[in-house]
Amino acid sequence: MNDRPLPVVAAMAEAYREVAAIVFAKDCSGRYLFVNRSFERLAGRPASEIVGAGDIDLFPPDIATAFSRNDAQVLGERRALEFEETALFQGERRLYATMKSPLFDGDGALVGLIGVAKDVTARQRTSLALQEAALAVSSAGSDRIFQELTRYLSTILDADYAFIGELMAGEPQRVSTRGIYGDGAYQENMSYVLATTPCRTVVGHGFRLFAADVGAQFPADGQLSALGLKSYAGYPLCDPAGRPIGVIAVLSRRPMQDEELVASVLKIFSVRAAAEIERQRAEAALRASEASYRAIFDAAEDAIFVHDADTGEIVDANPKACRAYGYSYDELCAMPVDALCSGEPPYTGEEAARLIAEARRSGRPLQLEWHRRNKDGSLHWDELVLKMAEIAGTPRLLAFTREITARKLAEDALRRSEARLRATVEAAFDCVIGMDAEGRVIEFNPAAERVFGHARGAAMGRQLAELIVPARHREAHSRGLARYLATGHGPFLGRSVELTALHADGREFPVELAIGTARAAEGDIFIGYLRDITARKRAEAERNALEAQLRQAQKMEAIGHLAGGIAHDFNNLLAGILGYVVLGIERAEDDGDAVQARYLEQARLSCERARDLIGQMLTFSRGQRGAPRLLELGPLVVESLGLARPSFPAAVAIHSDFADDVPLVFADPVHIEQVLLNLCLNARDAMGGGGTLVVGVRHQPRVKGVCCSCRQPVEGDYVELSVTDSGPGIAPAVMDRMFEPFFSTKGGGKGGGHGSGMGLAMVHGIVHEQDGHVLVDTGSDGTRFRVLLRPQAAVGMASDDRGHGRRALPAGRLAGRVLLVDDEPTVLGCMGELLQRWGVEVCAFSDPLAARARLVAGEHIDLLLTDQAMPGLSGVELARDARAVRPALPVVLYSGNAHALPANGADGLAAVLDKPVDPQRLFALLARYLPVA
Repeated sequence: MNDRPLPVVAAMAEAYREVAAIVFAKDCSGRYLFVNRSFERLAGRPASEIVGAGDIDLFPPDIATAFSRNDAQVLGERRALEFEETALFQGERRLYATMKSPLFDGDGALVGLIGVAKDVTARQRTSLALQEAALAVSSAGSDRIFQELTRYLSTILDADYAFIGELMAGEPQRVSTRGIYGDGAYQENMSYVLATTPCRTVVGHGFRLFAADVGAQFPADGQLSALGLKSYAGYPLCDPAGRPIGVIAVLSRRPMQDEELVASVLKIFSVRAAAEIERQRAEAALRASEASYRAIFDAAEDAIFVHDADTGEIVDANPKACRAYGYSYDELCAMPVDALCSGEPPYTGEEAARLIAEARRSGRPLQLEWHRRNKDGSLHWDELVLKMAEIAGTPRLLAFTREITARKLAEDALRRSEARLRATVEAAFDCVIGMDAEGRVIEFNPAAERVFGHARGAAMGRQLAELIVPARHREAHSRGLARYLATGHGPFLGRSVELTALHADGREFPVELAIGTARAAEGDIFIGYLRDITARKRAEAERNALEAQLRQAQKMEAIGHLAGGIAHDFNNLLAGILGYVVLGIERAEDDGDAVQARYLEQARLSCERARDLIGQMLTFSRGQRGAPRLLELGPLVVESLGLARPSFPAAVAIHSDFADDVPLVFADPVHIEQVLLNLCLNARDAMGGGGTLVVGVRHQPRVKGVCCSCRQPVEGDYVELSVTDSGPGIAPAVMDRMFEPFFSTKGGGKGGGHGSGMGLAMVHGIVHEQDGHVLVDTGSDGTRFRVLLRPQAAVGMASDDRGHGRRALPAGRLAGRVLLVDDEPTVLGCMGELLQRWGVEVCAFSDPLAARARLVAGEHIDLLLTDQAMPGLSGVELARDARAVRPALPVVLYSGNAHALPANGADGLAAVLDKPVDPQRLFALLARYLPVA
């Protein structure tokens, strides 16, 4: 042996000695240089007995010759080649897949070859078995295919039994065998319960092999033990949809070892068996279908015609066709197609022939509507389907017709209705907007285009929320839609609601919305009816404002009536009190009792303050009118502020802000002083003893606002008298009520009605009596009251003569007889004593009816002095009756509401005096009509 390959062989020995494959090396003469452990085990010899030997020394001649031939090819082509070679090891021939490659030394010289072999005996056996199985499956006939398949299967897998079973119709837990081969012969078919056999692990599951002791695992299957069967393998049979239809299985009295081979063979046979079962089922169904074809054809409720595919002639028709068209069967079969057409284009014989040809050419069904004529000449609409079919091996054209005349009439009526509805929607003044379940717009009428500013084409298909719903409401809109789709309920359905909508230009406006739902083929749809209620909302706001003004006016009127009634009653009390106090003062002065005179003088001053309060109440109630004249507000305000300055603490700074060329106003100066004084005192109290007070007078030609007192809108040309303080402002709750009589935030105090709650009520009465208004601006930095009076032209100004101080009782004496009438006993007594003190003879009556009776009786009376408001007969009525009896009789009337009575001289009145009565004025009047003593 040449030593050159030794280094190479040594390297191979180191690398391949322990690998599982057979590895060997030979020199160019065919002698072994190296074998690995696997080669030694198969040969049953150690390497020392193999190395140096040739194939002829180790294998039979045929095998050794084949090895030498393959080796020579590798060495000759000097490249690796793969062979299938048979070797004999320990008396058993086995097949090997061998890769042989040339072996070179370090100089590139060819020194031999190396071979790697793998045992493929089992694979070859499997391949042969599968080839046999495929051949068996393809050669099996159809008459006894299941028997032949089981015989082939048993033979190929060397099994004792093979069978094919089908799940029984209606009993899926039972199997009926279609073929059994066992113990070398065909066996009789049977049925068995699936649950007790190994087949239950296969059907509906997959391949299963029980290699041994299958009987022990399924003791309820008596056949296993009766036939001595030890192993089982099964494969499920399924239809094309994968549903189980049966099982194919083999059983043996010996253990089954090659699971892969068994599974492969069973799989091949299962395909053929399942296909045959399906084919036989289809044939059975077809036979049943063909058997029932005529019954179905005759019983069909649709008219069916069978036409010759080439000529279009009618070759068959069912009874429904005869009834529908009014012809007998023989008449129909002899009838040309054009005779069944209405003849109105396009429903003509030519069009029918074209459609038949198109259906034959395309092979696709044609569906259309057709207008036909019956035997009686009547016209009908049909839904027609043309379809090619093969009947008994002959191509035919089937025509299925169903009358739809009623539906066509309904569709025509629906189209007309839809046209009317579309016209109605288009002409509607209200917006009609449709939305689908996805929230997309499917309808947008012209009114919606006008109201929302979107064109219909641009709106269709868009999300409604993005189109007309303000951004802050879109999430709620989406939640509401989702809630309805989930529950079928929604808070806005079936009722009218008011919402805010979004215009195309981005502005928001109020709308009234009603939503209805409808069920359509594509799902729920929502129809919204919307109306722009901007104008209505504006009108409602104006109406509410007017109603608020009316309520305020009614409230102020009612409060005025209440104040007037209180003033009247209080006037009666005050008249008596003041009268007796004055009498008491005179008596105290006559007696020289200075202390008592001083006490009574203080009481008189209190009575006068009470009289002023009553005057304010009457002013508020408009029962007492002032003496208005043209005034220049500036000088009057300066004078009034000078008089009011002592009422303010030194910590309050008073400033005036008078504009030039302020127009005159028409008002009572006393009332204006009262208004100014009340506003200034309120400002003083608001500032808490310190701050800045600014009084202004200016012309405001363009005023616009709302009166804080009467709640009416104020707009126009005014003269403004303003009083501004630096106090903390007025709370809203106080603003709502501060002009009500007796409403006060003050706890009490001194002077001028302070704390009486009548100050701003008097301001309301005086200002509105002059057709004016009061505006109030308030905030944390102070409050400004703005009294607005109408400007006047300067046509002359009256003087303002106002007396002050207490005047003593007249000292003169009168004579004559006076009829004194007053229903209030205190006033009657006081007035009587006053008259008697002056020397007058008094005839006093508390009942006006009794007084009238005395006058009618003719009793001598020089003058009638009477109160106005009395039960049964008023002072004016009594004066009228007295003048009717005694035309020359002087009548003097006094009243707490004197300004509401006729002026002096009217209704025969000599004079009208305020109550409480001023003694000086009363004495002057009496001296005019009575003799002086």
